[in-house]
Amino acid sequence: MDTESLKNKRQLNVQEQNILLKDKIEAEAKFWRENGIPLGLISALTEKGIDIDTSIFLNYEQDFPGCSTDEGIVVTKDKRFFEFEMDLMEDRNSLSKLYVWKELTENTEINEHKPGTGATWGFLAIEVMTELNNF
Repeated sequence: MDTESLKNKRQLNVQEQNILLKDKIEAEAKFWRENGIPLGLISALTEKGIDIDTSIFLNYEQDFPGCSTDEGIVVTKDKRFFEFEMDLMEDRNSLSKLYVWKELTENTEINEHKPGTGATWGFLAIEVMTELNNF
């Protein structure tokens, strides 16, 4: 189904909403894979046992006004969700301070067929991560 035509549609059914949400998740995950993440974030997450090459980054913000320098969610190959919030040094090559490192897996709904909404964000994120790792 063509996502561009769906973006202009006024009313979307559940399947169409899921297509657009998955497209948004995939676009963000691909962006960070193609453009890379700062060395300081790579080092901090590697210390936590996260394989950067098989994980995806979602809701990832850099230098957002009034927030830490880097924050977001990382989804790992073993289908775990982690929230992070940290400040990196000015050169972005090392960690200044880690404020939040929290596993969200237990609180993330992962359901392919939730009544009324179809696939959940968590399910779609895992699906995108799996598809990107199979290429």
